[in-house]
Amino acid sequence: HTRLPGGRPASRSRRDQGFVTVWTVALSFSCISLIGLVHDAGRALRARSDAFGTAAAAARAGAQEIDRAAAVLGDTRLDLELAEQTAAAYLAARGVQGEVSAADMDVTVTVTDTTDLQILPGSVTVNATATAHAAQGQTPP
Repeated sequence: HTRLPGGRPASRSRRDQGFVTVWTVALSFSCISLIGLVHDAGRALRARSDAFGTAAAAARAGAQEIDRAAAVLGDTRLDLELAEQTAAAYLAARGVQGEVSAADMDVTVTVTDTTDLQILPGSVTVNATATAHAAQGQTPP
């Protein structure tokens, strides 16, 4: 046996062998799991944000479709059929499924987007649903 200064033996206790390996594996697994959770949560939040952005843009596109014949006479109102068609066409052009409705001066669009989690175990699909409204004319504060 080799001796350290002070006369102590340089050998390790048998109970400590492998402890660092187990601890390192556990810590590595925890770090990878945390990174996966952050990554996948970011994907889910991005899907929701994208769904809302698409719904809002489609609603704004639909709300721009005023009734031209009524506008010539000085009456501002929404062409409900054209507003719904325009909003639906906006969604279709982007390959997104959604529901569109128009009433009075308001266009409402609901979009559902799905995304798959990539890192966390299992094949999990997250649905993100967002609804947006757009109104033609002035709205109260």
